[in-house]
Amino acid sequence: MDDSSNSSDSSDSSNSILSPCSSPSSSELTWKRGRSSSSSQTYESDDSCTSLVKCPRFCEDHVSEWDISKLESFGIIYDDKATELADLYESALKDLYLVLGIKHLAELWTKLLKIKEILVESTKKCMQSLDVDEEFSDIDSLSPFAVVKETEKCLQAIAKIKDEMAANGSTSSFDNLSWHLFSFWHTAILEYVEYYSDLIREWSSHGKLGVEGEFCQLLVFFSRLFLLNSMSGDASPEVRMTLDGVDTTSVPDLRYKLQGECTHFKTNPSLMTVTVGEVKKWTLAQDEKTTTGFNIRNMKFTGQSVESLLGRHGGELLLEWKKSALQDTNLGIICVKNMIIFTCLKLDREHLSNLAHGHPMEDEKSIIRYSRPYNILVRKDREEIMDTMFHLGLLCRIKSLHFLQDKAFLHCFL
Repeated sequence: MDDSSNSSDSSDSSNSILSPCSSPSSSELTWKRGRSSSSSQTYESDDSCTSLVKCPRFCEDHVSEWDISKLESFGIIYDDKATELADLYESALKDLYLVLGIKHLAELWTKLLKIKEILVESTKKCMQSLDVDEEFSDIDSLSPFAVVKETEKCLQAIAKIKDEMAANGSTSSFDNLSWHLFSFWHTAILEYVEYYSDLIREWSSHGKLGVEGEFCQLLVFFSRLFLLNSMSGDASPEVRMTLDGVDTTSVPDLRYKLQGECTHFKTNPSLMTVTVGEVKKWTLAQDEKTTTGFNIRNMKFTGQSVESLLGRHGGELLLEWKKSALQDTNLGIICVKNMIIFTCLKLDREHLSNLAHGHPMEDEKSIIRYSRPYNILVRKDREEIMDTMFHLGLLCRIKSLHFLQDKAFLHCFL
């Protein structure tokens, strides 16, 4: 993971507001968010607070303590229904494309899109055996023996793909750029399969699903398949923003960062902000499994209230907006065990100024749009999000390949 990023608009956590109930440190928040392997440290009821220390409202200066009513008091609300993923990220991808300056490198981008298609199909072939029941709420439905057989099939498919790539390597159609991205993908899919199989065997031996830290790590390995590198939120200083005169801080669970130096930014910006819920169990009604039938506020959780999760994620999208690689937009993911929901907050600067100075919101609203939930362990859901995630991953990796800084390096791929 890339942990070299250091936010210029963040200050040292020791400068946080001191009060009779001061905000917890980032390390304390990490422990409270369930990254420990002990399930006894997670929440036990839907009535639980979003922090193990209950604070009065006047010291709610960390978004981990927010609920949805706190978020809405700042004029930020969740849409009343889900948006198709392609529509949700369409404008954001166009913005990122322009911000990176790739519009002058049309030939390169055409080549990258061709590589993306190869990687999408390769991933489908390799992972089609890794498919669990659509609900996946009962570990008893999984057989360790079946997992071993599934893993073997997956590894055989990966080896076959590697041989095919090696054969293509002798042709001019498979150049250095293709090999660079394929090598990253090949390592990532092997790591994901290994972690996935070990995790399910461990769950089966204990007779229950794992803690949130394990699902967070599963998402990390899953993201690498799509050329995305994530870093832990507490790997860099807390992000700070003044809201209504209060110094407010945020430490998301994960960030997806652009790689390498970006001339448009003082620091390495974020592409996505990830919030992992401390949820023991979740359920969706049948009509909520489609985009048109899903309202994020109607989710049913055991172990954490929906209001606290949505409030925290919305607060993180708001504060991380300052670090976003996009223009006036911040992308996000809510991870609930093996389910992920893509989110998008578009915020104008006038609204942000009003928030900072405590001006009345009146009718001013910013909407958090979101996708329906996708189960990353279910083939149908997984394959539906592949194209978008590879698109994001390629845009993230443009800088790490130094295409814009080194013309000689660029020409060896064109």
